[in-house]
Amino acid sequence: MSLRTRSTSIAAFTAVGTLVLTGCSVTTPEALEEERLGCLVSAPAGFDDHSAGALTLEEAELARGAGVFSGTSSQRVSGGSATSAALDRMHRHDCALTTVIGPGGADELADFAAAHPDDLFLGVSSGTDDLPKNVLSMDFDLVPPAFIAGYTAATASETGKVGVVVAHGFPQSERILAAFDAGVDLYNKEKDEDLPKAESYRPSSGGAASANGSPRTIDDTRDAGKDYFERSFDADVDVLVPFGSAAAMGVVTSADEKRTELTAATEDPEGDDEGPSLPKVVWYGTAGGFSKAIVATLEPNVRRGLRTMFPDWPQSKNPDEVAPAPKTGPEEIGGFRVADRHYWGTLDNGGVRIVAEDGFLSRVSDAGRGITDLRERIKSGEIDPEKG
Repeated sequence: MSLRTRSTSIAAFTAVGTLVLTGCSVTTPEALEEERLGCLVSAPAGFDDHSAGALTLEEAELARGAGVFSGTSSQRVSGGSATSAALDRMHRHDCALTTVIGPGGADELADFAAAHPDDLFLGVSSGTDDLPKNVLSMDFDLVPPAFIAGYTAATASETGKVGVVVAHGFPQSERILAAFDAGVDLYNKEKDEDLPKAESYRPSSGGAASANGSPRTIDDTRDAGKDYFERSFDADVDVLVPFGSAAAMGVVTSADEKRTELTAATEDPEGDDEGPSLPKVVWYGTAGGFSKAIVATLEPNVRRGLRTMFPDWPQSKNPDEVAPAPKTGPEEIGGFRVADRHYWGTLDNGGVRIVAEDGFLSRVSDAGRGITDLRERIKSGEIDPEKG
């Protein structure tokens, strides 16, 4: 696809977008000789998800500032039909690279890209290999991190009950659940004898929010996440690990609200009884400073992925973000130099990072060292994250 120069200004594009769909934002630098829009579609939590949506938008803005794009357009959509409509709209406005984030719009992306072979697309965390040739992809192996999350959750728990939940359609969902359970099992094998065993919570039924009858798989909505948090907390689960978009936000928001409620109720407690165990979250997404409930973060290194795929993406001196040298020369695709069509982020290649938050580190002195040790044992092959 050759980039097309248009006489219509980006400001006009902004006016059109705001008439069609809410949740659309456009940023524009000084006028360039050629308009080169970077367009993004995220569903259902949008770009304030503190996860892949927010990380990808941040990178697109960084690329715009460096001149990779002349402007950016971002839209949050509610479902498949809205994704198709957004893709059609962006096609009509000549987006140079259109990115769809999350598995919710993967099918629509594949269909639209197949019908528009001269356009270039990027799927982030789409969870599928069945994509047309004009769709680049960035995905992350979350099975080893889920194992570490299970072990970490067990370490952080005060009640001895921990839980994991995945949104319907989330990549590797069954393997993530199995790895989390294996991490809890390893904790029980290696813990001090005087400590109680940890239990991985398995609800007896999925409730109204369950997807496909699996009790630990829920619809990707905030209400479903809130419902799952309430049910698990009522069952004495004090550490929860959510994987998803809107559902995950529902979990962490509910955890923060519950912490506020419990803290306020025990500020001046009568008697000498200790206060209740506060809810805690192991988060998948951006670093957990936005929530006091978060004890550790599994972070997809979107920045490293984009810099690996696109040699002209703004680079960094941070060793965790520096892209490895490509094995072969980059190819020209749609006006971009592309070194890697399909990025697969792992613990080994720095594509996924695991960080213990300060509050957890201060309470459990060797928490950081424990996470590092588990990561190295998985890398060496000593631990199979799906078996423990």
